[in-house]
Amino acid sequence: MQGNLLYLHIMADQQDTSKRTTSPYKRIIPNIEDWPIHRISKNREQVILDVVEETLQNILKKNATEKDVHNELAKAVYLEKIRVERPWKTDPDDDKAFWTDVKNQLVKLESHPDGKIDKEIEILRAIITRYVTEIVGNFNKKTYDFSERFVPFAFNRLLNASHSRAFTRLFGNKKDLLKSIHLIGEIDQLRNLAKDGIIVVVPTHTSNIDSITVGWGISAIGLPACFYGAGLNLFSVKFLAYFMNRLGAYRVDRRKKNSVYLEALKTYSTQTIAQGGHSLFFPGGTRSRNNVVESQLKLGLLGTALEAQRRQIIENKGENFKKVYVVPVTLNYGFVLEAPELIDEYLKNVGKERYFVPSDKYSSSYKILKFLYRFITADADFTIAFGRCMDIFGNQVDDAGNSVDHNGNKINITDYFKSKGELKYDTQRDAVYTKMLSEGIVTAFKKNNVALPEHVIAYSAFKLFQQKHHSSDLYSVLRMPEEFRELTKEELKIMVQKVVKQLTKLEHKGEIRVDPIVSAEDTDELIEYAIKKLGVYHTKRPLLKTKKGLIKCQDMKLLLFYHNRLEGYEIEKHV
Repeated sequence: MQGNLLYLHIMADQQDTSKRTTSPYKRIIPNIEDWPIHRISKNREQVILDVVEETLQNILKKNATEKDVHNELAKAVYLEKIRVERPWKTDPDDDKAFWTDVKNQLVKLESHPDGKIDKEIEILRAIITRYVTEIVGNFNKKTYDFSERFVPFAFNRLLNASHSRAFTRLFGNKKDLLKSIHLIGEIDQLRNLAKDGIIVVVPTHTSNIDSITVGWGISAIGLPACFYGAGLNLFSVKFLAYFMNRLGAYRVDRRKKNSVYLEALKTYSTQTIAQGGHSLFFPGGTRSRNNVVESQLKLGLLGTALEAQRRQIIENKGENFKKVYVVPVTLNYGFVLEAPELIDEYLKNVGKERYFVPSDKYSSSYKILKFLYRFITADADFTIAFGRCMDIFGNQVDDAGNSVDHNGNKINITDYFKSKGELKYDTQRDAVYTKMLSEGIVTAFKKNNVALPEHVIAYSAFKLFQQKHHSSDLYSVLRMPEEFRELTKEELKIMVQKVVKQLTKLEHKGEIRVDPIVSAEDTDELIEYAIKKLGVYHTKRPLLKTKKGLIKCQDMKLLLFYHNRLEGYEIEKHV
């Protein structure tokens, strides 16, 4: 069985909320002022200057002539003029005027080419400065102290309040599991390596609360705070913006797709990691619309971890450098409040990939707080699974931080950056290296996915409906008339037993994790528990019990969403 399956029961302190009793783990670096994020953020103005200059030089290396630079600027202006026609609350008031002015300057320069690029560089520097000033995050010790005390306290109070009404008559001595947020996986290794290394946390992405969830998890196991990318649209929520602006969040505007902006974003990420700052970003880019564990990752920001490691090695001449460790984290939810919107979006765009502009459903402080309250008080299972650390090439690392191959032999990662025996900057191989890392992360995501009771029941029920309508395609199954969307408890029980049997085999091979409740011997209790929990806050329930004792599906699309969490393991071949 993979790793050390450690369950931490995070309980509220009923006596003194000022005590840090939410986790048995102490901070690996006790003083916040010694944290990399605090040290780097203290020099925010210098960071901005450095990122601007490096971004500028990187662009000029790729665009050496007046015509090249002018074309690069023209592309940026064209895309930005389109963007500013549909402004967000977070956009600067002078956005439209700024880009109109840039366009006018370019028109004048185009009509009088002189072979020089001084004017173009001046314009380019102004654009980069504008972008970088928006992007660069900040960190405030007092705000972090408050949030570290407040968030666990709020989580725990709400959990206790909801669990007093919980379905606790099941499983007897397992009731503690019903009162827990579960932190599992290779936590001890991660804590040990984070003391001297640089951590890059890469979680799966399903829900709007993922940043809060994983941020809380990092704090709970005693790690220093991370720099993390947050969508610019979230900063329109005043409550969130206040904290994100002070807790290391850097702004990511996915509407800006021009190469100048993307270069600035990558340069900032590279610099913070290279300077020792722990970092967090979602490699999937956006939330998984169908709830399947991500298999296709965005490679841009992953490449910044590679470049940061290269700088560490070259600047230290291959000796005593800080090592970058990539930490895959699988977030496992038994209940996703946004599930109806997510699965609708997926089904409307099957086979396509396009940018999804978030609606303003959660675009106010009141709505986001209501969202969080509804999630936590829904009495839903959720687990944060920390995978085993790997290096930036996707190799596993041992507990001492040494990279090892599949046979356990140590690997010297400096060799990856050598050309003819010498350490050199050679970016041509980077795409291959980043792909290797991406594949390692995808594999870890699947291994650390936790089969929760809700997933098992949804998977079993949906497979039964598919088998009953085996000649139908997916959409036909989803449009199945309500009178056909019923199962007997006995046929569901038989399917659940088959699924659990296969999951147990996969767990022994280290290919998935299985929630202890799923492993319980009593299938009847498992079914009762999961149906009670599944979709507890959805208007239409994926599954519910009828008065006749049948199991009925009110919403096939939601059932598909929760079923999908166990897709990709070929369980269907054995059931």
